[in-house]
Amino acid sequence: MGDIICSWKVCLPGGKSLVWPDGCRDLIAILPKNQAPELICSGLDTSPRIVICPEETRFVGIRLAPGLTFPWEKDDPGSKCRDLSISPYPPSWQRFCFEADHDEIQNALLEVVSLASPAPHWITDYLTELGTEGIKRATAFSQRSIRRHLVRFTGASSNYWKGLARVRKAGSAIATSDIALADIAADHGFSDQAHLNREIRRWFGCTPKMLRMNRELSTARLTAPDAFPNPQSRIYC
Repeated sequence: MGDIICSWKVCLPGGKSLVWPDGCRDLIAILPKNQAPELICSGLDTSPRIVICPEETRFVGIRLAPGLTFPWEKDDPGSKCRDLSISPYPPSWQRFCFEADHDEIQNALLEVVSLASPAPHWITDYLTELGTEGIKRATAFSQRSIRRHLVRFTGASSNYWKGLARVRKAGSAIATSDIALADIAADHGFSDQAHLNREIRRWFGCTPKMLRMNRELSTARLTAPDAFPNPQSRIYC
């Protein structure tokens, strides 16, 4: 998968926007129209992220592969679950503004990525197994060791990764089909439809019915590049 899953950019008007958990951290240059820029590395989300823009704002980002570790994170894996301002890296980024050249911003972000240590290869194998039905890949560790090392390298436990992979696959099945919700719940390992409903609400902040009412938006969010390697979702934002 490499250290970078994709690069992306978006310009949002003033107001609120919603981002669903995808298992990725993003290195993001935030460029408000009339304010100072900010550079952050977003933390892992366990619920919908509400992005509030007081005014029109440009966002330029690089989506990072799970397990990528910056020097300041090595002794604190839990920091990967929190947003972190990294304004000092690199110092030159502060010259950017709302009208800044996209390629220059991307190059500045890549400078920051170059400081990080790459993720171990077995993490990609593990996440591929979670995200793709029927594929089993050997790793260098036992399941017990994997559970321990996941927290060390990604900042999140195996329960997080299994829960996120399951709810994203179930959400995609809901948004792209008319299969009965009880059947989808059973097919994806939920105890019953009520359990499925609770997990959809927890991760996405909506109901299964709402996923189907907004199929196009739901499908776009659930097929965007995420932490789980899948050839169908390896597109650039």
